[in-house]
Amino acid sequence: MSLLNYYRQSYEYEKDCNQKMLGMLESVPEANRTDPRFQRAVTLADHLLIGREKWLDYMAGSGKNQIPWWNETCELVTLRPRFAELESRWTEYLASLDEENLAGNFNFPVSETEQFSIPIEVQLVQLIGHAPYHRGQVALLVDMLGGEVV
Repeated sequence: MSLLNYYRQSYEYEKDCNQKMLGMLESVPEANRTDPRFQRAVTLADHLLIGREKWLDYMAGSGKNQIPWWNETCELVTLRPRFAELESRWTEYLASLDEENLAGNFNFPVSETEQFSIPIEVQLVQLIGHAPYHRGQVALLVDMLGGEVV
């Protein structure tokens, strides 16, 4: 299997994991959804979306549609449609990549005056490794709140 196909396959797995994470969040009993830990779990799931949105904007767009890394007031009801839209965009992006693009660099600002350049492949590895960390945090919080953990 080529590296590019490995990244595409890994993203298909990530999409499945995201759906399971959303199901876990939705399984938290209504009575426990006022607990601050529930909002923290929803915020962590939203952070996964935000990270994917930000990096895709840098990698495939202009890098001008940046949003803050965290939204502490996001709502669970917004996550499923946002995940669906974003996962579609990422699937299209990964389908459009070829080996040459994969090895190419993209730039993003690290300060008001500095830009950083890294290979697309390096960022894909970071994204694949970062998501399970936060999904694990969500799973722990869901468990503490009486929801069903997958």
